[in-house]
Amino acid sequence: MIRRDTIAAAVMLSFAAVAAAESIRLLPYGAARNPGPAFFPWWMSVALFGLSLVLLVQSIWRGAADRGDRGKAGVVKVLGVLAVLTVYSLVLDFVGYPLATFAIVLFMVRVTEPLPWPLALGLAVLVAGGSYVVFATWLNVPLPAGLFAR
Repeated sequence: MIRRDTIAAAVMLSFAAVAAAESIRLLPYGAARNPGPAFFPWWMSVALFGLSLVLLVQSIWRGAADRGDRGKAGVVKVLGVLAVLTVYSLVLDFVGYPLATFAIVLFMVRVTEPLPWPLALGLAVLVAGGSYVVFATWLNVPLPAGLFAR
C-alpha cells in the first residue's frame, strides 16, 4: 500500500521541479547581488524540492510499519491551527507583529506538538524576535507595531 506521505512527497517533488524550471525559463535570474524576478521563486522551489525529498525518504524508510493515520486527532490539530492563523491575521494590526508572532509560535509548539515550557518559551522568543530583527531591521519591512506604537 502506498502511503499518503509518499504520494504527497512525490507530488510536491514534481511541483517543485516544474516551478524551478518555469521560473528560470520565464524570468531572468539575475545574480546574488542583483537578483532578478526568478531569484526568489527558484530558491523557494529548491527548498521545497529538498524538503519534499526528505519527506519521501522518511516515508519510504518507515515503510508499512507506521501507516501515518492520525484520525480525528490530526483533523482537530489542523482545524486548531487554521483557527489560530485566522485569529492571528485579525489581531496582527492591533497587537503588533512581535507579540502576535510570539503567541502563535507558543501555541504551535505547546498545543500542536507539545514541547516543555522552557523550550517552548525560548523558541517563541527566538522566532518572534529573530524574525522581527530580520524583517523590520535588516530588510526594512514595515511590520505592524500594534500596542508598542501607542
